[in-house]
Amino acid sequence: MSTYILALDVGTSSVKASLVSPELKVAAEAAESYPTYTPAPHCVEQNARDWWRASVSAVRKLFAIRPDCAKDVCAIGIGAHMLGLLPVDAQGEPLTPSMIHSDNRALDEAAEVEERIGLDRIYRLTGNALTAAAPLCKAMWLRRKHPEIYARTARFLQAKDYLNFRLTGNLDTTDYSDASHAMLIDIRKKVYLTEAFQELGLDADRFPALHASTEVIGSLTAEAAAQLGLKQGVPVVAGGGDGPCANVGAGIAHTGDVYCSLGTTGWIACNMDEPYLDEQRRVFNILSLDGNHSCVFGTVESVCRSVDWAQKIYAPEGIDAMNALAAEVPAGSDGLIFLPYLQGERSPIFDPLARGVFFGIGPNHDRRHFARAVFEGVSYALAGNLDIMRERVPVEEMRIIGGGAKSKLWRQILADAGRVRVRGIDTSAAAATSLGAAAAAAVGVGVFHSLDEAVGRVGMTDTTEPDPANEAVYAERMRLYQMLYPLLKPAFHEKFGH
Repeated sequence: MSTYILALDVGTSSVKASLVSPELKVAAEAAESYPTYTPAPHCVEQNARDWWRASVSAVRKLFAIRPDCAKDVCAIGIGAHMLGLLPVDAQGEPLTPSMIHSDNRALDEAAEVEERIGLDRIYRLTGNALTAAAPLCKAMWLRRKHPEIYARTARFLQAKDYLNFRLTGNLDTTDYSDASHAMLIDIRKKVYLTEAFQELGLDADRFPALHASTEVIGSLTAEAAAQLGLKQGVPVVAGGGDGPCANVGAGIAHTGDVYCSLGTTGWIACNMDEPYLDEQRRVFNILSLDGNHSCVFGTVESVCRSVDWAQKIYAPEGIDAMNALAAEVPAGSDGLIFLPYLQGERSPIFDPLARGVFFGIGPNHDRRHFARAVFEGVSYALAGNLDIMRERVPVEEMRIIGGGAKSKLWRQILADAGRVRVRGIDTSAAAATSLGAAAAAAVGVGVFHSLDEAVGRVGMTDTTEPDPANEAVYAERMRLYQMLYPLLKPAFHEKFGH
């Protein structure tokens, strides 16, 4: 009889339920989508009850595929999108929709943190550059705009924390990875920023207890078990944010290991023993699933989002047509450059008011050039973050995960622009978050002794070497790309600011 981990990957648009074996292989998976709402400028919300509804549906679909496996689930782990803020009352009822990671309504509150705490101090404390997307700022926004809701709030939760509550009844739990990225804790001491909270008018007791992602925080209630089709009492671990889960799912465990994630939002991440506190605050740090290490991230807000947007315009036949068009154009897109700031940008500029731009359009350009320029523009953004990592550690190789990793052309552009060997992993391109959540759960119930042991199950596949013939043209395009944002910033802020 096999034993499985049930992993829930709560993404920006859907939840995926996976059965994961002790060898960290996905035996079966199923998904269910949910909507995102944009009720006003800078406001991006999801309904927490939709997360639970979709989770139940996805798990039910999963066991319709593998009805024999429900009795063999030995633990449950969750990886979920980060930077959210969901206020719930003492019974765990959501008091508002969740403000998710792309919600930037708390611009005034971010300015207040800058004034009261200071950019350098908050970065040194949290390892994160201040943005309006931070749950720290969102909590301040809620207190200021809706004091009656703030007063009723028993806990502020992340997406995975709410689902853990629905699974176990435990309302008082979060993990170090989510709390560190949320700018709520001292990244070195791993405690809430009580003194800073007092300066900002926040109450520390409204935030849940902190755990390592591998800790068991409860067991499946009878009610949740009945809805999911599982047995009561299955252990549930704290789980983690999607980024740190993807680290483990990509096999990242050793200092200096690097990977790239090509999802709706994408990132370059490098595993380090200590937080990387950059003097220019260009990158940010998130505590690992074990709570003992730090992973340095350079995140690009619109990665596959940019490609999907462009594909609908330039290659409505589908993503394969988008790749084929882009492949007809030489490296550098004949001078056309794309800034992928469709919904603002995170690393290294951290500017929610930045917007997408095509630069250098000429009469020689057609839809093929625009298609390739989008792949290249996103790659320039990611490669720039990779170069920041190189200021601390040498990087000659990186792993690649996410839906965009299926594109051979895109992998080559990344290898060329980043001057780095790109390696695939031997699992489904989109499975890394699920595997990381499953690994944390497996450590929690003793299947693995440590996350290091777990990542040894992740193997390598194909390798894409950088093409020396493209080095000079991409170096020049990168130089121009990095010139553009500082020149355009005043226009962005005049047009899209308050």
